[in-house]
Amino acid sequence: MRDFTIDELMVTCMAREVEDRSIVLQGLTTPLATVAYYLAKATHAPNAYIYQLAGNILTHDLKALPVSMLFNEFQAMSGSLHVRSQMEAYETIFTKSSSIVEFFRPAQIDKYGNVNNSVIGNYESPKVRLPGAFGIPDALGIYPKILVYCPRHEKRVFVEKVDFISGLGIFDREKYRDKEVRIISNLGTLRLDNKTQEMQLITKHPGISIEEIKENTSFDLTIPKTIQETELPTEHQISLIRSKIDPNGTRRLEMLGGKERLSLLLDIIEKESKIK
Repeated sequence: MRDFTIDELMVTCMAREVEDRSIVLQGLTTPLATVAYYLAKATHAPNAYIYQLAGNILTHDLKALPVSMLFNEFQAMSGSLHVRSQMEAYETIFTKSSSIVEFFRPAQIDKYGNVNNSVIGNYESPKVRLPGAFGIPDALGIYPKILVYCPRHEKRVFVEKVDFISGLGIFDREKYRDKEVRIISNLGTLRLDNKTQEMQLITKHPGISIEEIKENTSFDLTIPKTIQETELPTEHQISLIRSKIDPNGTRRLEMLGGKERLSLLLDIIEKESKIK
């Protein structure tokens, strides 16, 4: 078995969702998705366009540049085709929705693919107030494929019913007959389509059992009789991630919490601040 970490496995799974000449939307705080986009562009999708939502910067000639906490926008500007207004950004999303790849990381996702990134608990007096929906309600309504990633596959994330609907999944087969929800977690890959309205396990990651996935999901999953293991990263992909795209390990921020996350963040900033 090749030497890889779970974050690198997730990155390669996410990169496979990017097709050449597609438009990938890069959010503000999604390091795993950002690394995945750059990996896709450095390998099988060289003609993909990266649309950085921080600043509405559309780029094309972007090689396998290192992901950065401090210089991301500067790097994007150096390879930009156009810096757009907010109105132009929304126009692109609405008119090119079938060509757009965008990964969302919600706090909760339920068996219908509804996602929550607003509150945990009652909306008026929540236990936790989250960052909010931003463009999620609009985007999930128009994308033919909803892409979700969950670095921590556990019951409090995969819930029977979300506490608040920040974005709609598939709850009406006729209305959303061509829609699909695809999820990549740290345990496996899953999908939900309008034919069955059931979430199905597609692959399990190496070393992960079906029972472990079921135990960490609050609703019943459809489990096919034969489950394949997730395709492993290639040595070339691992080398690109570690040496060119994300040498400082920014992707790992999404796998950690508390003091470990803070320590890594400070370490990344310190390393980047020394770049001249």
